[in-house]
Amino acid sequence: ESMLREKAERDALTGILNRGAFDQIRSQLKASPAAVCLLLIDVDVFKNINDTYGHEMGDRALKKVAELLVKSFRSTDFQARIGGDEFAVIMTEINRSSKEIITQKAKQINEILQEGKNGLPKFSLSIGVAFSKQGFDDGLYKRADQALYHVKEAGRCGCAFYEDL
Repeated sequence: ESMLREKAERDALTGILNRGAFDQIRSQLKASPAAVCLLLIDVDVFKNINDTYGHEMGDRALKKVAELLVKSFRSTDFQARIGGDEFAVIMTEINRSSKEIITQKAKQINEILQEGKNGLPKFSLSIGVAFSKQGFDDGLYKRADQALYHVKEAGRCGCAFYEDL
């Protein structure tokens, strides 16, 4: 039973949570009295990686992103692959005073990805971040998505907070 649950909740390629598990956590956190932070993450120009280097390299890039998200964030945070080259991190027990920590994590991840080591091409992430004072409110995803769009419009490879737009 636990193996079936693990299969149902994990992304087959990366091993992190999948979209279904993300939606389940999101739903559970709606009623939470605790502060929540959502990071929406896109692999920049992912189509170019697949087109230039092939889908196997694209898969390796996605696995690397997942690995870095797990290493960079707390064990109490939820890292998920929510679409093709889209990831999310849900952080609980966190507030706006943690913006500098999140910015630093984003910068470190992008620096590693831009080294292009272990046969991977150089690539980067765009990250949009939004906070909720209490639970996963209905507009949190939309606010994080707007921050993500802002990063992409500004040239990609960065992190933006909805509150700063």
